[in-house]
This record gives sequence, C-alpha cells and structure tokens, in this order.
Amino acid sequence: MAKSKLNFALSLLSPPAAELLRSLTSAEKERINEIRLRRRRSLSVSINDTEYFISDTGMQLSHENVYRVTDDDMIYTYRSALKNSIHAFEREISEGYVTSDGGNRVGFCGRAVLNGKSIASIDDISSINIRIAREIDSCGDEFYRDLSLRDYPSLIIAGPPSSGKTTFLRSLCCKLSEKKRIALIDERNELAAVSAGVAYNNVGSRTDIFTSYTKRAAIMIAVRVMSPQFIVCDEIGGSDESEAFEYAICSGVKLIATCHASSFAELYERPVVSELIRRKAFDYAVILGTGRDRGQIIGKKVMREVPVSIC
Repeated sequence: MAKSKLNFALSLLSPPAAELLRSLTSAEKERINEIRLRRRRSLSVSINDTEYFISDTGMQLSHENVYRVTDDDMIYTYRSALKNSIHAFEREISEGYVTSDGGNRVGFCGRAVLNGKSIASIDDISSINIRIAREIDSCGDEFYRDLSLRDYPSLIIAGPPSSGKTTFLRSLCCKLSEKKRIALIDERNELAAVSAGVAYNNVGSRTDIFTSYTKRAAIMIAVRVMSPQFIVCDEIGGSDESEAFEYAICSGVKLIATCHASSFAELYERPVVSELIRRKAFDYAVILGTGRDRGQIIGKKVMREVPVSIC
C-alpha cells in the first residue's frame, strides 16, 4: 500500500511525538489537516477549525497532562523537513516554509535574520506547522462539468487559508487534463509532489510539471516550449508575475489560478489579481469556504463586466 500523506507527515516527527499520533483512532487520523509543534509547549493537531492537544490518552481540548514539545523534537522535525541540508532550501527557509515528501507543507517561524529589508534565514525556530496535503479526486467534479459546458473558461479560485484551494486546484487540474494540455506551475511542489521526476500526486495525463521555478520564469518557458492550452498555478499575486501572465494570455493560453481572499471585495483589493481581472484575464471567479464548507464553493461570479482586453 502506498505511503499515506499522514504517514509522510509522521515521518518528520521525533519517535515519541510520532508514536502518540499513531496511537489515535483511524477515524481521528483521517480527519487531521495540521500537526503543530510549539517549542516547550503542547503538541497539537487541527481538525477543520478546531485545535486539539495530544496526550497519552488521545486528543483533548484542555492543555492539562499533554505532551510537551522538546527542543530535540523541534530540531528533529526541522532537520527532517530540510532533509539535513539547510543550504539546499535557503530560498524556502527565507519564505517560511518548505514542501516535504508527499506534498505536505511545513511552515515555521522564529527569529528572522535580515539582509537589509529581506529575510535571509530563520533561527531559533519556535513553531512548526505541518499541513497535510489531501488528494480528493471528486473535489470540484460538479464544477468541472459546469466548466466543460462553457468550453473550459479561465478561472480564479479564491479562499482564506485552510479553505482547500490547493486540493481543489489539483483535482480540477487532473480532470481538465483529460481534455486539455496543461502546464502546471508547482513552485513549492505542493500540487504534484514530484520526487526524482515522478509525480506522486495525480495531476493528470496531459500535464507538464514545472517544479521549483519562479512563476514568472516557468510561465514564460512553458508558453515557449510546451505549447499548453492552460496554465495552472497556486497562490498568484507576486509583483513580478503580471508580465508573464499577460504574455501567456496574449499567446492564447488560458489561466486557472488560486489567490488568498475571503470575498470578491477582498479579491479586488489584490493589486496583481485585480489588474488581471480588469484586463479580462479571468472569465469566472469562485470563493471557497472553511470549516465544514472547506473545499466547497460558497460564491461564484462572472468576471466579464469590464470591457478592457489584456492584449
């Protein structure tokens, strides 16, 4: 049996911490979406929007008699996530997270070491959060059928943190690649979970994967050499990305992307995204919910009301 996403996450933990989580019931483990370590404080897991502390007897809301994360636990997990090679992950460390085997995201915070105004590295790690990647093949199926009836339009998928944007995007990419050629811009290797050139997440049969490129470089190269019909990418909004998106769209390539925003009003406040919307880069926008609505569309909107063309 293939190694599960949770097992990949547990392999990053020290043996004492991992053993406590392995002792949880199967039903509890299947629902975990985050594992959080806070130095010399409580080990916890999140299920939807509720955080539970871990003790010898299982999960609980109280912090009494729970497992306390040691300095050794923190060092073990940090080194495991970086595969004992800090220099190989300098860019990721400066941005506060890496993507580990299995596609799980490992975020951390501590004391920032600055180079001018930029973060060069992070020392004295105080918290680590492991977000479990989820593959839900049926996620977005109904919406995909809706897109197919509209000749597969361009799309922006918005939602707050932990709304399931990446899972929704991965599922949509997989479905779309049954019909269309896709260039998947997987900057943090969260979507495809590529190792040694092999994608361990199912992202579809007509998908070409660009891992660890900047979005700008990947999009420009993809359009020039892979002739995609769609570009799919996660978390757009960088100030250096606009030119690449414009180049792709003016080359006849459609875009499906995600962005952090809890509402359509907030979506319009994102400078790069709002400019792309103004120039009609997207035909539709959807908002995803959190909690029990995680990964579910709670709002849809046609984005064609402004008569300005991008080209």
